Amino acid sequence: MSSITLHRAVLSGLLTGFASLTLAAPPATDGPIWVYRVRAGDTLVALQARLLAPGVGWQLLQQRNEIADPRRLPIGLALKIPVSALRARPVEAEVLFSHGEVELRRPGQAPRPLASGDRVADGDEILTARGSASAVLRFDDGSRLLVEPASRLRIEALTRRGASAYHESRLRLDSGGAEAKVTPSPAAPPRPRLQIRTPVVNLAVRGTEFRARIADDGTRLEVLSGHVAAGARAVPAGLGVVATRAGVQRAQPLLPAPTLMPLPAALEQLPLELSWQPLPGAAGYRAQVLDADGDSRLRLDGRFAAAAADWPDSLPDGRYRLRVRAVGSDGLEGRDAELAFELKARPEPPMPIAPVPGARVDAAKVALRWTRHPEAEHYRLQIAADGSGFEAPLLDRDLTGTEAEAELAPGRYVWRLRSVRAGGDAGPWGQALPLEVVEPPPAAPGEAKADIDSDRIALAWPPSPRPGVSYEIQVARDAAFGEIVAEGRVEQPSWSFEPAGAGLYHVRVRSIGPDGRPGAYGSTQQLDVPSRLRWWWLLPALLWLF
Repeated sequence: MSSITLHRAVLSGLLTGFASLTLAAPPATDGPIWVYRVRAGDTLVALQARLLAPGVGWQLLQQRNEIADPRRLPIGLALKIPVSALRARPVEAEVLFSHGEVELRRPGQAPRPLASGDRVADGDEILTARGSASAVLRFDDGSRLLVEPASRLRIEALTRRGASAYHESRLRLDSGGAEAKVTPSPAAPPRPRLQIRTPVVNLAVRGTEFRARIADDGTRLEVLSGHVAAGARAVPAGLGVVATRAGVQRAQPLLPAPTLMPLPAALEQLPLELSWQPLPGAAGYRAQVLDADGDSRLRLDGRFAAAAADWPDSLPDGRYRLRVRAVGSDGLEGRDAELAFELKARPEPPMPIAPVPGARVDAAKVALRWTRHPEAEHYRLQIAADGSGFEAPLLDRDLTGTEAEAELAPGRYVWRLRSVRAGGDAGPWGQALPLEVVEPPPAAPGEAKADIDSDRIALAWPPSPRPGVSYEIQVARDAAFGEIVAEGRVEQPSWSFEPAGAGLYHVRVRSIGPDGRPGAYGSTQQLDVPSRLRWWWLLPALLWLF
């Protein structure tokens, strides 16, 4: 045998042995096919190194595509490759939205807040605080996962099969809850696209919409579309299961969506307080507020015993979706009811200072005052007759300051204010406050006349021109009226009293209107009483108002 012949035999044996070793790898399973277009310089050996999973040889490509020469591939050839044979490469998920206290824990790094726009990968852990903290992840295939408040989620593996459209995501949910929308596969993938491990059951998904929530007594799964494998049990859409350490219980129908009542075109008050019709059979409700853009950006979340929700959290002005579902006695949450709404609560109206609500104010010029809002360029003031509404207000005025005067006749009114930013962005109207305008109290009495005799002093003054007026009189030893020695209230413009000895007295009178409102006191007048009274001392004294 020549040396050339020997070399050929050795080479043939080596190739045969190599082929037998390669083909001994686990055969590729039947399933979806990915098509690769051959480029210049491609060989099956090079494609094996670049595209195929460990243990899968180039001979699989040769057999599946009936290629005669593995070193000579026509450019543009449509090479059919089983997806199960493709190499899995790691990918990342994008954080579409992070709201509230959300923490990212990455191996080898200090924990830090998770921010919108971050990317997460294998080994990362996401923790959301209680309340309304949440995060939305978008995986490489477009699937999305909402991580609910009080959750702990670990990313175990995010992979993609070569350059194909087949992705696999493996997650672990240790506490809290998650809502998933998994992009359907173009064909049956070799393995489920999303797998979520929980403390008591593993969930496997190929393309569906579902919710999973962890509690002390187990895991609850609610399937909204498609189907999910809870362990060995397939759960179709419209059903939910409770899984405990003892196993997966029988699937139960989800409660129907509650009926939501129409909302105003724009909600103008915070905190939000919303209600809906009670649903028979509901043990409670979960209500959520999400952004209106459809990205499942959770802003507010809460569990409520009655058919009403209120959140102390603030919420920026904008467009949102209210989402409500009933909770059964087994803890499974039912179908969602959704209603779009707009919040326009800013700039807040200023706070009125005067008149106080329900005040009775004298007719003529009524003074109104309010606080200053830091975002307001000006304010809008409206006054309307009580019961007429504000469709045709008696006064409708823009004001840059924080006070105004309005000439109002006696009657009942309501008034309200709103803040307006530069450019005309008006906030909501404040509460309509009641205001009663009444006739002013009668004027102080005019000049009074005093008569002194041996026993009493008689006082008289001009009567008020207004009907139904009475009078109040005070006599004191001091000008401050701290030591009052006599006082009275009479219906006629005269009164008498017995002085307590000689000396200087101070006298004042005021009118009382028919409604009981007193007017101002007239000027204080002085009266000298001599030490001994005689009949020849009976002299009239004219007391003038200052």
